[in-house]
Amino acid sequence: MRFRNLISLIILLLTTGLISKCYPQQIPYYESQFDLKQYFKTSLTITEKKQMKKAIFMFSQQIKTHPDEALNYLNRGAIYATLGYYPDAIDDYNKALKIDSLFPEAYYNRGLAKARFGFTKHACIDIKKAAELGMQDASIILNDKCRDYF
Repeated sequence: MRFRNLISLIILLLTTGLISKCYPQQIPYYESQFDLKQYFKTSLTITEKKQMKKAIFMFSQQIKTHPDEALNYLNRGAIYATLGYYPDAIDDYNKALKIDSLFPEAYYNRGLAKARFGFTKHACIDIKKAAELGMQDASIILNDKCRDYF
């Protein structure tokens, strides 16, 4: 199964019950550090975790058969991030960007994952790149949370 974009993956996961909706309609303003709790579902049930791990296996199989498809790495990275496996997520986003250096969702997701570690400046660099590539959500975060870095 191949997904054209992150939205189609999220729709599939939502409609099949693999995850619950965890992204807000609007991104609230915070004065200092990133508060990213609203971007990551932190209380997955045991069943949801098992289903997510199955999805990781599915995308790993896709990567074996389509290793040059950046979207497979992005999708697996998004699931790693949802589970809280941020180093694995960052690694997958790096691989996606090695294949497609103009992939705004990979920069955006990598930036959010880096922010979870407190790498705020490095996160803002990725968010800025995603915004430059036309990603609206990245522009909002860039204006709200990364003003001190640029």
